[in-house]
Amino acid sequence: PDIEFVPLVKEPFVLACRRDHELAKRESVSWIELSEYRLIGVGRLSGNRMILDHALAGLSWRPKWFYEVQHLSTSLGMVEAGLGISAMPSLAMPAEGHPTLVSVPLVDPVVDRTLGLVSRR
Repeated sequence: PDIEFVPLVKEPFVLACRRDHELAKRESVSWIELSEYRLIGVGRLSGNRMILDHALAGLSWRPKWFYEVQHLSTSLGMVEAGLGISAMPSLAMPAEGHPTLVSVPLVDPVVDRTLGLVSRR
């Protein structure tokens, strides 16, 4: 093809939750543990959602998205307002030390995405 992709960084998906949420102080959280909570996710046509759907297809449990939004920033705002928790790429999270939001690694499985440069050859 006339297009080249150069990978730059792999970033894992993390749990986004409020600092006062019961999962906030955990070292990690498994995907299946999210079944007990209101999940906020991006819509089915989002590239991030496609990555998650593909990576989690082999699990006996599938995420049930309580809210679906168009933008990760909307998801973060809803998490901050206490409406639920979300799974998102780690680079979408605010800087460490945010007064309200924290991220917790998601495991079993670890899901990541690759960011890179796309150019014409």
